[in-house]
Amino acid sequence: MKNLLYIFAFTLISCASSQIKNIDNSDLVGTWNWTNTDGGFGNHIHKTPESLGKKVQLTLEKNYQFSIFEDGEEILKGTYTLTMKKAIYSNKEERFLQLSKDHQISGIILSGIIRIVKPNTLEISDNNYDGLGSMFSLSE
Repeated sequence: MKNLLYIFAFTLISCASSQIKNIDNSDLVGTWNWTNTDGGFGNHIHKTPESLGKKVQLTLEKNYQFSIFEDGEEILKGTYTLTMKKAIYSNKEERFLQLSKDHQISGIILSGIIRIVKPNTLEISDNNYDGLGSMFSLSE
């Protein structure tokens, strides 16, 4: 009876894991240069590489790996996931980026609702009212 229970549990887990689908990331793949962060209560926060004194790059790979560089030096790497989450501004299901390692860089949003807002421009929004959004441009 115990063996039958193990076989059933294994089959159930195998079926569930095979049904997990990665959300398309093809438009996000590349190296993205952080350009600015804006928002906050009354839209009073405005950060740029010049105001923070650092250049930050986010690289997203097709195989769901990421790396973050600060002033040309790799400071973090790992995996990322994309899930669907209701965005507070559009009230629609949108892709939500979550890094495997919760790393904070002051003034830059690295996890949240992620979208291409215009050609070669990526936005990551923290999905909070009076929240922040960071913009990135595709590296040439």
